[in-house]
Amino acid sequence: MSDTPLEYLLGSQTRPQTLTALREAGPLPVRRLEERVSASRRTLKRTLREMESRGWVYPTDGAYGLTALGAELLSAHDRFRERARVARDARPFLERIPASALDLDVDALAEATVIRPDEDTTAPVDRLLDIRDGAAELREVAPFVIRDTVDQLADRVDDDAPPDVTLVLEDAEPTPAEFSRAYCERFDDLLAASSVDVYVTPDDVPFAFGAADGHAFVGSTGRDGMPGALLEGDDPAIVDWVERSMERYLDRADPVS
Repeated sequence: MSDTPLEYLLGSQTRPQTLTALREAGPLPVRRLEERVSASRRTLKRTLREMESRGWVYPTDGAYGLTALGAELLSAHDRFRERARVARDARPFLERIPASALDLDVDALAEATVIRPDEDTTAPVDRLLDIRDGAAELREVAPFVIRDTVDQLADRVDDDAPPDVTLVLEDAEPTPAEFSRAYCERFDDLLAASSVDVYVTPDDVPFAFGAADGHAFVGSTGRDGMPGALLEGDDPAIVDWVERSMERYLDRADPVS
């Protein structure tokens, strides 16, 4: 019994299936468990003996029942499997984000959507433009804004109902030496717009994040520095993380005039 409870349960499908059957149906004889568990009677009996020695099941009138300890460990196993599934689905995003920069429980990502650049390298950027398009309020933190974003926002600041935009940037003063003249001119249009507030932060911005009309988005960056997978969602935990993180940057940022 050198392995941990989680290691033991993950070592065979029969083990969590046995505990699940007892949790759902109550005490069951071996022959009834056979109907619910995909294992031979020999394997099932061996599994029950091992679980009895661990204190997870108990014999009763020719049947086996689930102990409170067994129920608790099965719940822990189920939670782990679900969290592992969420992490696996979000892997293209999570593997490019420093753990220290994302103090967000993985459970919050269960209903999130991850846009991958695997087949279409522009898919994350295109989706981000779609999210911003038509938004009445945009709050975003980023190392800098790409040309497509500058064009999109600059085109909208002259609308009859321009969006309320707050940008916190690491590089908020682009120059023609680093960017094209056209980019710099469009960026100046943003700075001049009354509905747009631009701030520069002294802190490192490892990835872009924000919210458009309360819809959160977080973009990862590939090892080549190019935009990577984009995560988006409406889970209150994700939206709250975006808002809290943005306020931390705003506290140390200065407005760009």
